[in-house]
Amino acid sequence: METQYLKTLLMAAEEGSFSRAALKLNVTQSAVSQRTKSLEACCGVTLLDRSGATLQPTVAGQVVIEGARRILAMEERMMLELRSLGDMQHLHVCCTPAFGMTYLPQILETFMPQHSKIDDLIFLFATPLQALDGLRSGEFDVVIFEHLADFNLGALRHVMLPSDEMVFVSAPRLEIPPGEVAMSVLHDFCFIIRRVGCSCRDLLSRNLASLHSDIELFRRVVVLDDFSLIIKEVLAGNGFTFISRSLVEEYLVDGRFQEHHVAGFECVRQRSIVTRECEASSSLKRSFMESVMGYFNLEI
Repeated sequence: METQYLKTLLMAAEEGSFSRAALKLNVTQSAVSQRTKSLEACCGVTLLDRSGATLQPTVAGQVVIEGARRILAMEERMMLELRSLGDMQHLHVCCTPAFGMTYLPQILETFMPQHSKIDDLIFLFATPLQALDGLRSGEFDVVIFEHLADFNLGALRHVMLPSDEMVFVSAPRLEIPPGEVAMSVLHDFCFIIRRVGCSCRDLLSRNLASLHSDIELFRRVVVLDDFSLIIKEVLAGNGFTFISRSLVEEYLVDGRFQEHHVAGFECVRQRSIVTRECEASSSLKRSFMESVMGYFNLEI
């Protein structure tokens, strides 16, 4: 029995919907549905009642859910114990691509010379929800990500970093008027955006809803999951985008990009560094956090 399937069942039951569970898990709705069906086939019983407006655990489903929580808790404890064995130094960090591309190289220039003998060092990029899931499961030691101001981090230990400013940008050749522009003007152009699951997309969706607009109103929408490709397409004049200013500052300075502002559009998202618990002052995790905080002239 795959523990990933147990995690999927728990999420579907908590959210009451395959589609909402898929968003939280950053997979397709079909994948959530198939995992649930496979788990039901393995157990030989129906686990979720699909007849109502929301998914509800059956009696058998509740038994499996309670068992799943115990199994997943045991798995997490086991992984933590394995990591603590021996003298191996390890550090597993996950961050969003925006932070990783902009700040991580400079932070590592300070951190790595002080810790050249780390046995197990991993840096990965992921969406906020993927990063937090990995943190809770013990896959990651530290995560750094951007999020909306009302994002709930629960009991996780977190420290706020400087906020991140988002900006609309296009190449001059696209001939979108620079500065303040009406949303209706942008509707006439191709909008290049990231996929669902990242905070920039969440911020975009919230803003569009507040202005009674919608992603479907733009002449064309292209979804790309790589910032380098997004920047390349915008430079080529193939559309405009909504992106972290830190990623395009050099293009704005040298004139290859021009920025646009829409009245009433919220362009600031928060950024946090998050861990599961407090660390001893000598720990590798704390040292990395101090390097991050030091880069921004902050203290833990």
